[in-house]
Amino acid sequence: RLVYRAWAKGYLMRLRHGAYMVAPKYRTVKVSEFVVAGQMVPNSYISFESALSYHGWIPERVVQVSSVILTGRSRHFETPLGDFEFEYVHLPVNESEFLSGVTREEYQGQPFLMATPLRALADYVYDRKIEWTSIDWLLDGLRIEEENLRTLTLADFQQVSSVFRARRVLSFLNGIQRELFATTTS
Repeated sequence: RLVYRAWAKGYLMRLRHGAYMVAPKYRTVKVSEFVVAGQMVPNSYISFESALSYHGWIPERVVQVSSVILTGRSRHFETPLGDFEFEYVHLPVNESEFLSGVTREEYQGQPFLMATPLRALADYVYDRKIEWTSIDWLLDGLRIEEENLRTLTLADFQQVSSVFRARRVLSFLNGIQRELFATTTS
């Protein structure tokens, strides 16, 4: 009842059923959409275009915070938090490797989980059912800079490859790896 009364009086803002936060006029600290995403659905991490944009790998500003969940069904939330919508996508991955390629980040002391660029890319490929053609799709289609791809190491590929069982994703990761490391040795 206390939460309902606070919400009814405007002290709290409802994000979704069972998830509230202090209304903007009563907050002293700016809230990050990534922190909110992690709090709305526990055991999730930010991925897809949201993570690629966060890491500076794609130039577009993303207004939908997309996260990955291990269990449950995919879902979408619109909140009163300005421009942002929240999407949670279930990906069937190796359960013991769910957080491989995911790091803990902070915004003003508030933690959230964020996919590394390669993990976000692998999640994107799986979810959008993208087949490997060449590295040109990454450079021209997603507009990822080649110097960003050149920061990837063999250890990054091994870590992210252990997460997926899908041939399409493994083929995509192998394709990137072949093209990146073939051109660095020639």
